[in-house]
Amino acid sequence: MKVILIFLLVVANGCHSQQVQKDANSVFHGDMVLSVYLVRHAESKKNVAHLPWTPEEELDTLTVKGRRQAAAIGRFLKDKGIVAVLSSPADRARETAQAISQVIGLKRGYEVEKAFASLRPGKDRDGNQMSWAWREKQWAQGQDPRPEGGESLLDGEIRAKNALNRLSERFYGMAVVIVSHGDICAALLGHAENAPMSKRYVLHNVPTGSVSELIMTDTGWHVLEEGRQPFE
Repeated sequence: MKVILIFLLVVANGCHSQQVQKDANSVFHGDMVLSVYLVRHAESKKNVAHLPWTPEEELDTLTVKGRRQAAAIGRFLKDKGIVAVLSSPADRARETAQAISQVIGLKRGYEVEKAFASLRPGKDRDGNQMSWAWREKQWAQGQDPRPEGGESLLDGEIRAKNALNRLSERFYGMAVVIVSHGDICAALLGHAENAPMSKRYVLHNVPTGSVSELIMTDTGWHVLEEGRQPFE
């Protein structure tokens, strides 16, 4: 179905966005292929101060605030016509996806899709895991290298984009929720905004427990809103 998409600025009470929504005069032409609500998982214990010896499996669970965020996201999305929720395999993402699915009443529950996992960190020459600080340093220098055994941000974008293209075939013209991580969210939002790869995380580092809305059409991708936090 050929559509002309016109979007108005609507800001709900109690909801905050990291960036302003598209200008009220924005008009996007073409067939709407897929409506995507891109969720960065809710706050986990890994995202807050914790003891250095805390087990990794515990860090990968939501905090009390995170569980409230996930439920709030579900309430925000309840009337959006969501037909599917897909999640990164990480427990913090799956907890978020489960809460969203339950609140919106999605009988099929959520699906796990490894294409929306965070970037594989890789290792340095000494066999040590690459740190996030190393990535940020490389991006600051205008580079996006692929560490040994790991992935670049471009690698993450490609796999996530391929997964979205497959979803557009399954759910053509419908709305889906993707629960992922900051790096993948930044890669996809940056793709829609044509941002340089090395600048995407800085420009599109949305907070935990946030929702961004993308529209995929046959003429391109469009960001309608970025970083809305229904819980705050």
